Amino acid sequence: MEILDLIKKARSHRSFKNISVPMDDLMRVIEGAHFSSAGANKQFLRYVLVNDKDICSRLFKDVVWASQIEWKPTEDEAPGGYIVIFTDNPPKLPLNFIYADCGIALQNMKLIATSLGYGVNFMEPVKKDDILETLNISKEYIPLFVMPIGVPTDEVVLTVVENENMKYWRENLENHNYKHFVPKLSLDQLIIKKI
Repeated sequence: MEILDLIKKARSHRSFKNISVPMDDLMRVIEGAHFSSAGANKQFLRYVLVNDKDICSRLFKDVVWASQIEWKPTEDEAPGGYIVIFTDNPPKLPLNFIYADCGIALQNMKLIATSLGYGVNFMEPVKKDDILETLNISKEYIPLFVMPIGVPTDEVVLTVVENENMKYWRENLENHNYKHFVPKLSLDQLIIKKI
């Protein structure tokens, strides 16, 4: 698959088949972070890989799902794995560098997950202390992002932005299957100038 086609296919998913993601597959996905660029090559990001059903269930409750729409996934639609990104507490680099590193690592992992047939999402861990407790991680680390991963039950459809409305929406097909529509600006709207 050409890289641009993979980028177009690698969307954020919010509902999954409630089946465990094998640890071998999570290890393949984490290679995307392992070989990512890092500010000043400091490599201050750390990861926890989760496919334990009980811990996945607790993490499902520790993150905020689909904040832009009223629909929320049920536990029957929970992912079968998570990768949680941490850094030192306090961070050893300015946060703009840390978040840039996170963005690169998350996108690389998303591309690998998509190539393996999985869907992912990126979520800020609002309940940071709960996540530390759930994962039994000391406060010497800060959770930065939670990446749910699983077999998606929502098909993401890219659409054209109309009337400057970029809010996404979902259609319920049946049996926990959905179409999730994501409006995208045109290239002409993104580019300020070509010199």
